Amino acid sequence: MSCPVCGAPLAAGGVATAPAASGAGRYPYALPAGTTLQGGQYLLNRVLGQGGFGITYDSQDQRLGLRVAIKELFVDGSTRQGRDVVPPRTMAPGEFQATKQGFVGEAQILAQFNDPGIVRVLNYFEENGTAYLVMEFLEGATLGKAIEQKGQLPPDMVLEIGRATAHTLNGVHQAGLLHRDIKPDNIFLHKSGRTVLIDFGSVRKFAQGQTVSHTRLVTPGYAPLEQYSSAAKFGPYTDIYALGATLHHALTGQMPPPATDLMMGTPLPPLPSTTPPALREAVTRAMAIKVEDRPQNARELEKILLGGATPPPAARPAPGPVATPPRPPPPPPPAPAAQAAPRPAPAPSPASTPLPPAPARPGPVPGPASPTRRPLASGVVRWGGLLGGGALAFVYFSQGLLTQAGLPLEVDPVNTMLVTGIGALLGYAFGGVLWWALPVVLPATAAALTYAVLSQQFLGVPTLLSLCVIAAVLSLFVLRILRRI
Repeated sequence: MSCPVCGAPLAAGGVATAPAASGAGRYPYALPAGTTLQGGQYLLNRVLGQGGFGITYDSQDQRLGLRVAIKELFVDGSTRQGRDVVPPRTMAPGEFQATKQGFVGEAQILAQFNDPGIVRVLNYFEENGTAYLVMEFLEGATLGKAIEQKGQLPPDMVLEIGRATAHTLNGVHQAGLLHRDIKPDNIFLHKSGRTVLIDFGSVRKFAQGQTVSHTRLVTPGYAPLEQYSSAAKFGPYTDIYALGATLHHALTGQMPPPATDLMMGTPLPPLPSTTPPALREAVTRAMAIKVEDRPQNARELEKILLGGATPPPAARPAPGPVATPPRPPPPPPPAPAAQAAPRPAPAPSPASTPLPPAPARPGPVPGPASPTRRPLASGVVRWGGLLGGGALAFVYFSQGLLTQAGLPLEVDPVNTMLVTGIGALLGYAFGGVLWWALPVVLPATAAALTYAVLSQQFLGVPTLLSLCVIAAVLSLFVLRILRRI
């Protein structure tokens, strides 16, 4: 058994025994064993591993008596003052806050799912100047570690892993999300037989058929061609390519060439002759360079892996801040005597790792989509512009100011109404432009006013600039509140 983060071997009971997981010397900034968090609820035992964005600890929830994994946000280059995390000097305060919000966002995304194929989040909180993510402790090894140790994996085992992961991905995509980083290291083979999708730090929302801008995230060998662009039409087929490449790697023991090389004619390593036809078709179609040649959703891929049979429905995301273990499905009603018994599914080979399908949890019946409601603050700005524009036009015209400006219009009721109406329309249009420009105008104005007011207070330049940044950030919080009204 191996640690899910650092790959260190685990002794009986899942205790890390290798130096990589002990924390001694290798992780100088890790919190020492025996440290408690959240008022003593969590006890840190040892370090499981450290990456570019965090340190993961083998921990104990002392209130519930559960063994958990706690991931601490610790950006590469950070240091400590006591227990507090000090971000790298090259990272601005606002940038670290944005990173922390993204870290907490990963917890919120995971917490909305109640699927045994997704790592469960039990809690998340902020402490020591950073954020923490409490997850279930997984015992087993990643698919990447299994390939590293065994090379080519049995086709029946790869088929079961593909079915389970496609079933999980279907639920993720139905929630409007893309994983964007499926690879062998992010698929965990639990000792109980579960296939668990991990590391949701790169998840983004997607709009089907629309070109959107995403931060480029490319894992050569697994990323499809569209992920090499920062603006492209992303969809479920993006994750499907990565899953196909992952299964190809498991079957051949070799990482596939990057999509850019495939486009230039580099051939894929051939699949073993023992690969089942359904698995061969699924991998070949999933790794098509052209988007339209791939299965368009995970359910379609799962159907191919099942040999054309209809896959079971995907589990729906369950609302709530804490994920709970899935409920077992109710037993099916007995079939009538006259009804033919269903054909039994083929039994897996001894080399396969049987994975039970994720139970579908009943969710709310979707109703008709409600119309988008425009925020009240938007209406105030627009109608305020309309009234203000009309009033200004009326005052200027009635007092002859427009005539003095070179517009020879006579003051009469008809012209007054015409000019007032034109002013009101221009004011309404200006209000609309101002509403959408507020994310730029408001922080700039707040920073400029702060600088103008405090520049005479004999403050140092760093202090003055910091206060200007704080004012700009606070103005964005105010704007966010206004846009929710």
